Amino acid sequence: MSNSKIDEIVKIIHKRIIEGKYVAGQRLPAERVLAEELGVSRTTIRTALLRLQSDNLIDIVPRGGIFVRSHAPKVKLGGGTPKNKGPELQQVGSFIHSMRASGRDVLIRYLEPSSIRPAGEEIGAKLNIPEHKNILRRYRVQLVDRVPYRILDTYLLASVAGELVGQEDHQLPLFKWLREHKQLLPIRTHEQLTCRMPSSDEATLLHIGRNQPIVEMDRWIWAKPESGDHDEEILFEYSRIIANASLHEFAYTYEIADDASK
Repeated sequence: MSNSKIDEIVKIIHKRIIEGKYVAGQRLPAERVLAEELGVSRTTIRTALLRLQSDNLIDIVPRGGIFVRSHAPKVKLGGGTPKNKGPELQQVGSFIHSMRASGRDVLIRYLEPSSIRPAGEEIGAKLNIPEHKNILRRYRVQLVDRVPYRILDTYLLASVAGELVGQEDHQLPLFKWLREHKQLLPIRTHEQLTCRMPSSDEATLLHIGRNQPIVEMDRWIWAKPESGDHDEEILFEYSRIIANASLHEFAYTYEIADDASK
């Protein structure tokens, strides 16, 4: 295997990326196709691709394909706001509408149609409801400027949001819909973040390598009636968010207790 031949293949593919023939997030032709087109062995192609990956130009996803790496800007969540009150919920109630308000192009790709189903043991425990109680599931990928930013698996009480089944255009923010149609005000959220490596399926959906970390966020949201004497809070949503760590930044500000200095 000639190093000069490998260098040549690296330059060809690099040039195609720079010139826009291969764009961010695009899946490249398979090794076999590239080998036939460029007249070299698959071993040469594989070595060249590994070099391009080490140069942060592509991502090789096992059983998923080869993708041009995105250099899209990070989404900053939190800033100077209080802990667990990032701007996507506190200000506009939605990641999608927050991105659109900043001029970004957002696309939601559903991995399966939204549906109403029994909560089951795991989600029932997350929402503190019986297993047989119905929930609305929304399972999708959120893309910003054609780049997959995160996977969102949401479970909503069907008694609260069941009317939204099949309404997958997300033109109206959920919080606004709840206020207008159910007279409910979202009031509180709790988020729990974990950094880990992605599964094979997660890496494929996010167009990243298995060695690139993701941030897993578990989120719970409570609401209360807009008017009346009802003080009861309703835990109406649980979501599991799988975010490409390289495209997200989480920043929180919180007070330090006096006991910390004792």
